[in-house]
Amino acid sequence: MKSKRVTALLLTGATLAGMTLGGCGNKIQDDAVFATMGDTTITMGVANLFAKYEQAIYDSYYMSYFGEDMWNSDLYGNGSTLSDDVKGNVEEELQKMYLLKAHMEEYGITIGDEEEAAIEKAADDFIAANTKEAIAQIGAENKENVKEMLRLYTIQKKMHDRIIEDAEVEVTDEEAAQRSFSYVSVAPDHTHEEEGEEGHPEEEMAALKAVADTIAAAEDFDKAVTDAGYTVSTASYGSAADESSAFDAAVLEAADALKEGEVSGVVELESGYYVLRLDSEHDEEATQAKKEQLISQKQEDFYNDIIDGWKEEEAYSPYEINEDEWKKVVFVDRFKAPEQETETESGTEQIDAAGTEAAIEPTESVESTEAQ
Repeated sequence: MKSKRVTALLLTGATLAGMTLGGCGNKIQDDAVFATMGDTTITMGVANLFAKYEQAIYDSYYMSYFGEDMWNSDLYGNGSTLSDDVKGNVEEELQKMYLLKAHMEEYGITIGDEEEAAIEKAADDFIAANTKEAIAQIGAENKENVKEMLRLYTIQKKMHDRIIEDAEVEVTDEEAAQRSFSYVSVAPDHTHEEEGEEGHPEEEMAALKAVADTIAAAEDFDKAVTDAGYTVSTASYGSAADESSAFDAAVLEAADALKEGEVSGVVELESGYYVLRLDSEHDEEATQAKKEQLISQKQEDFYNDIIDGWKEEEAYSPYEINEDEWKKVVFVDRFKAPEQETETESGTEQIDAAGTEAAIEPTESVESTEAQ
């Protein structure tokens, strides 16, 4: 699973969130080589800025959930640390971005004077919003690094929109067709699991099965669900073979066996019991939404195939990472979302500003090797 990407920068002139922190500063050599891509050289200044900006996002919004050792944890269960995941994502994204930059001319993409002025202002605003320590840590002492980051995101957005214009994609009604159903899940609670017991007590499961049986046999599905203390939910799907569905295949098979308006028997799963009613054999609204989703996915596939083709071109390969320099980028100093002060009748009140574009305050550095 890839790390969260900095989507806020995709629009021309978008501002970078501010940040401050305490730490020992950045020891990255700004003009050192991060990677080469044919004749193209990507500097450590740019790579470090990308990595540290993503770090700030994770620190601010996820560390409270996953703890101080988050960066050394296998957060996504893929056998690597979060630190390696994020750095791997930066490697991949920078390769894509510089390939897009290299092919701007053939797609008629440029960055105009007004866009450059907006990028210049955004970079100035970012630097002005931060402490000197934070600017040093994130690698923004050289304003050109910040401008290049904003420029790359701008190019990425413009190239993406231009490339998918060439995607000749078609989605048939049959391919997008959706059936819709209402359902109730009658499942046990997990209290006994918290107490260390395994499985669910037979008497509990028997009682739940009786509830599900009552709902399945009722003339009024919605009323029976409500009377039993549950809530009716709705969902759409293509077929029982739809591997993208979040539902167990047994639930979709039960839906496939129904005609519009019919209620299923009890579908028994390890997690509990389902009862469902088919509401539409062809849901026009859901089908249209699915069609748009499939078109978008095919456009993305076309876009990614174009970039993958460029990776193989002699002029842009091999893509080689300078591991000796790249290993110097570590996530030691911690960023956090700020608190803003507001005036109240009783004095100054601190409010959490997480999720806003504001300064990020310092926290104590975690004991480790020298921060880079």
